[in-house]
Amino acid sequence: MRVPPLHDRVVLVTGAGRGIGRSVATAAASEGAHVAVAYHSSEAEARELAAEIRALGRDADAHPCDVADRDAVFALVAWAERRFGRIDGLVNNAGIMPETPFLDLTPEDWDLVMRTDLYGMFHASQAVLPGMLARGEGVIVNIASRLGMIGWPGVAHYASAKAGAMALAKSISREFGQRGIRANCVAPGVTNTAMGRTVMEGEVGRKRMRELPLGRFGEPDEVADCVTFLLSDASSLLLGQTLHPNSGGLMP
Repeated sequence: MRVPPLHDRVVLVTGAGRGIGRSVATAAASEGAHVAVAYHSSEAEARELAAEIRALGRDADAHPCDVADRDAVFALVAWAERRFGRIDGLVNNAGIMPETPFLDLTPEDWDLVMRTDLYGMFHASQAVLPGMLARGEGVIVNIASRLGMIGWPGVAHYASAKAGAMALAKSISREFGQRGIRANCVAPGVTNTAMGRTVMEGEVGRKRMRELPLGRFGEPDEVADCVTFLLSDASSLLLGQTLHPNSGGLMP
């Protein structure tokens, strides 16, 4: 009988109530993981997701967290370690992408995105690492973005944060790789989520579609497959790397 690649592992997913985070949590559970479902504002969806995962025969529970709040992130990790016994994998997914022309960006606008999209990853990674290091193994996956590679008008703060997510994964891997820790990124292109559809349904989206070698945008479950691969031992030689599920729109 095939043993699922994430059998009996505990995975914490931030921003798991909807979109890519929800697909990641579901995919991890389907591959054998127990899942700590972290959410900010989507409580009903997160608790429904946890119930769906339990119906698959895995353990799951939901907990609120604003990843921009360091104390809240450390409280989330402490809860997950008590509730599940440990955290084997962390998926830093929570993020926001407001659009503001660069010259109109205020320091407050910049700080909000950085605190959510980059500081949140920093907080969560610092919080889970002591437990992972004590066990001599652990995996961190940051959800970055194609825009972190190329930049984009109107979202300089978001693109900068996502570029930072890639550098963070490389730095963690270099510092802790010999102690059993792997950190990598997944950088999707436009994906069929609520956030992605704001791009897909406009002229920019139609132009992007015409440029894609694959001829279509990605689905959240396709991105999730990349994440579960990085969480598994099948990616044991990958440290500080970024996978690019973007329909061929960026070939770094």
